[in-house]
Amino acid sequence: MGVLVDLEERRRAKAAQQSFGRWERRVGFAPGPATRISDLPDAVLSRLAELDREATLALYDVVLGVRGWGPGERFTYLESQPKVEALDAFLFLADQVRFDLMRRLGWVQGVAAESYSLLDMAARPKDIQASFLPQVPKLTKAYHRYEDLERRLALEPAAVVRSLIPEALLVFRNRQ
Repeated sequence: MGVLVDLEERRRAKAAQQSFGRWERRVGFAPGPATRISDLPDAVLSRLAELDREATLALYDVVLGVRGWGPGERFTYLESQPKVEALDAFLFLADQVRFDLMRRLGWVQGVAAESYSLLDMAARPKDIQASFLPQVPKLTKAYHRYEDLERRLALEPAAVVRSLIPEALLVFRNRQ
């Protein structure tokens, strides 16, 4: 009798190996195929959110790895159309990393990083952006200057939430 092989599980394992094979060296952690950004340890999330060279390459490793395009360093050598696709996916992942950092601080709610794996977000950023609501997380009243921003939130919620990223990086770094 033969052994039943789950092809989808094999594909995900291969995608994880291609995507996360360098993560241990780059950011000190190796995710699995189902790992979500919300599952990452605080130190790894903080490192990724800073977007230094190694963190940037780690995110590009995922974006290129799920597509079978190689390691993050290959990004600069891609043709223009695949490069735009990879950049869009990278920017989506970078946003989600930073939004999850803000979620852990209690500042926002409604983050896609809680619902989708890193591999899924890297592979299907447009689908997830189109279907996940809110597209930009909602600022909570737990944020210490919520009242100061309330009026602006009604007009430009995405700009307000993104404007808090530098402060969130500093607060999160200092809390560790």
